[in-house]
Amino acid sequence: NNIMKRNIYNIFKSVGLVIILVIFLSSCDKWIDTEINIDPDSPADVPMNLLLPSIEQSIGYNMLGNNAVRTNNIWMQLFDGVDRQSFTEARYQLTPADVNNLWNSMYTGMFMDAKVFINKAEAEESLHNSGVGKVLIATTLGMGTDLFGDMPFSDAFRGGENVLTPAFDSQQEIYATIFRYLDEAVTELGAANDPVGIGGDVIYNGNAGKWIKAAGSIKARHKLQLSKVNGNTAYTEALAAANTGFTSNADDFEVPFESANQNPIFQFVEQRGDIRMGKTLYDMMEAQDDPRIPFYFDDPASGGSAPGSENGNASLPGNYNASEDSPTVLMSYAELKFIQAECYFMLGQSANAQTAFEAAVAASVLRVTGSANTAWLAANINGTALTLQKIIEQKYIALYSTNQPYADWRRTGFPVLGLADGAKLNEIPRRFPYAQSEITYNGANVPAVVITDRLWWDN
Repeated sequence: NNIMKRNIYNIFKSVGLVIILVIFLSSCDKWIDTEINIDPDSPADVPMNLLLPSIEQSIGYNMLGNNAVRTNNIWMQLFDGVDRQSFTEARYQLTPADVNNLWNSMYTGMFMDAKVFINKAEAEESLHNSGVGKVLIATTLGMGTDLFGDMPFSDAFRGGENVLTPAFDSQQEIYATIFRYLDEAVTELGAANDPVGIGGDVIYNGNAGKWIKAAGSIKARHKLQLSKVNGNTAYTEALAAANTGFTSNADDFEVPFESANQNPIFQFVEQRGDIRMGKTLYDMMEAQDDPRIPFYFDDPASGGSAPGSENGNASLPGNYNASEDSPTVLMSYAELKFIQAECYFMLGQSANAQTAFEAAVAASVLRVTGSANTAWLAANINGTALTLQKIIEQKYIALYSTNQPYADWRRTGFPVLGLADGAKLNEIPRRFPYAQSEITYNGANVPAVVITDRLWWDN
């Protein structure tokens, strides 16, 4: 009957479609490009010599740029925020959402990529590359913990093991990790031979010896950072590390930028323009007729903006740190000499302290101006009766546009800073808040903090 005929027809029709589908699928790979959905601009595997400069640039851009330095340099009155977000930060308002970019950049463009880099180095038995990766992680981890305190690290980067809510390491544990990584790096970089060589290195052009000096210098920075915790031991250990560190400005640990990859402060000023140079810094430098003023200040005659004053007529940052090709400084020889000066002074070794202090200021002036300025040094610096305040204030000037003035201020109380006009808190913040992204996705592990809380080494 007709119903039976239609059922038979439908059965044959279905079978036919299945046969056609099987033939179609079995022949797909003959005419469809199986790599059609692979983005050639996002390769799944990146060689070490391409991965390394990306990590270095990320550290130089994020840790020394708008997401970290701009904010804490506003609080330290080296800059002043005069509009939009920078103005609110000048009055000590910083929210978890404000630090998302910094936090996420640390964990993706720096820590995670550096972990991948070290794994590749180990697979290729390249101790030098592994050592470089560890110096970069330790440097970033040091700056990160000095802003945030406790951080996920030992339990992080384990997404493949389904660890998606990592526990936070205490800052004390983070510091132990920093020193361990630096010690391992020195051993690995000291290997006589390397089968691969350090390729793509935009910081030291593959010079393992300079990376060893960088490791010693970063170690000295963080040994000194523990002076409130360890007392004289901190000074002694910092000096020991410094003896393995930089020996001239030529060793400075810095990330280059250029017209195709512009300096982060330059980009911020060009695109936003809502920071000005700080009056506190200007007044301190103007009082000693400092030769670095025209390099720090784009328009010295306009001076600086008082904290929170919203003075949009004050000078913009100058070419020293805000031209398109200005490098960002992870650590300098000048900083190392200031570390030595403080340690010698606190240990009662006045002659050594004086020598290191004078060398520190001289190194900074030469670095910034390109000239020795011996007459100015003789009149203003050499033979100065030292105090801890004098050492830290000169270090504050020299380390403008880095994170260290903020770290030193919390550790020593110098320079003495007043509150910003219209401040929303009754004290200058002593830490960054945790990122909103971390609170959202790992909230059970995020410590409850406010930005006036003190870090472990700041108590």
